[in-house]
Amino acid sequence: MERGTFIGRIVYGGGFIFDFARWLLILIIILTLLHFFVATIYIVDGASMDPTLATGEFGVLDKITYDFSNPQRGDIVVLNYPGDPENKRYVKRVIGLPGETVEVSYGSVFINGKKLTENYLPADLYTDKDGVWKLSSSEYFTMGDNRPNSNDSRYFGPVEKRFLVGKTVWILFPKFFSITTPTYLK
Repeated sequence: MERGTFIGRIVYGGGFIFDFARWLLILIIILTLLHFFVATIYIVDGASMDPTLATGEFGVLDKITYDFSNPQRGDIVVLNYPGDPENKRYVKRVIGLPGETVEVSYGSVFINGKKLTENYLPADLYTDKDGVWKLSSSEYFTMGDNRPNSNDSRYFGPVEKRFLVGKTVWILFPKFFSITTPTYLK
């Protein structure tokens, strides 16, 4: 390949325009790969996670963590809605883990018969839609923090791990903060 040819100028350099275009193309390829396989930015749409997340906030979604580890109770996840996985995504909190029994009764959530203390929720919040769900070895129970206004596992049932797109790790805008998984009293 000769340096004087068109292809030679692209490969070996052909001035500022060619250098800029080459680096721009490499950057676009890298960002596209990161977006599809490692992390992406999403916009919260809906009130189901109020007051933790508000409509219009920009979140960073870690897509790779759950390839190497399992979701933990309290993780804020983006999931493909099981009834329409190609078109609908929800932001929810992981409440129940595989093999557990989740019960909603008397306005509270119970895991394997023990009341779950959720300090991130308002003290007077009442969780409705009583029921009992026994999770299989691959299912998770998810709920929104705004329990009266959340379409979650109480309505569409537990979700398999394959429906979890990733874990929310940061909120970028309008305020910047890191999402930490809460600790629960045993």
